[in-house]
Amino acid sequence: MKPEEKLKAIEAIKNFKTKEKQLLSIYEEGYLGKKSYKVTLANGATMPCEQITKRKDNGDAVVIIPITTEGNYLVVVQARPNTYETVAIEFPAGMVDKNENNEYAAIRELVEETGYVPTSVYKLESHYQDQGCSKALITTYVAEGCQKKQEQKLDEEENLTYIEVNDQDIRDLLTRKKEDLLTEIGMHDANSKIGYMTLQLKRQNLL
Repeated sequence: MKPEEKLKAIEAIKNFKTKEKQLLSIYEEGYLGKKSYKVTLANGATMPCEQITKRKDNGDAVVIIPITTEGNYLVVVQARPNTYETVAIEFPAGMVDKNENNEYAAIRELVEETGYVPTSVYKLESHYQDQGCSKALITTYVAEGCQKKQEQKLDEEENLTYIEVNDQDIRDLLTRKKEDLLTEIGMHDANSKIGYMTLQLKRQNLL
């Protein structure tokens, strides 16, 4: 980065920090809600801001990349009616319950969705899901040494199963180069893509 570009970015960060956030309205019913704010920035500019809420909270969630003792991955296939395909292939994930530790939430989701239990877990990265309208922070964990210990324990409204895949399978799902139903559905959700790509970059010491 050129020095002048760095100075420009630093000045913008100082100017665009939120100075005041005034709540104008709130709507919360069922799973999703919305808060409307009037925001005043450090430079005096004002702007409207709407925040989507989930279960009357920010909607923080965890994604977990499960790696079995054989070095394969576990992914879930589940109903996602809001997508064009209406079905998705992704890594296990779920919301963090109120006052719940993120790592505990990740392990809980893994066990509930697959019945596999890891020998070790570590944090990989964190990112915002849609920072234009959401405060939800997504934290990704890697679970190693996963072994099947129990049956799935799904919520009543969950419709999902899991499959075991290898690195090449994941890449086929990401690139959709094969002509079969799995790669036609592919792996499209940002959380799974970010997690897998970050893991590969770190394995190559590029991050």
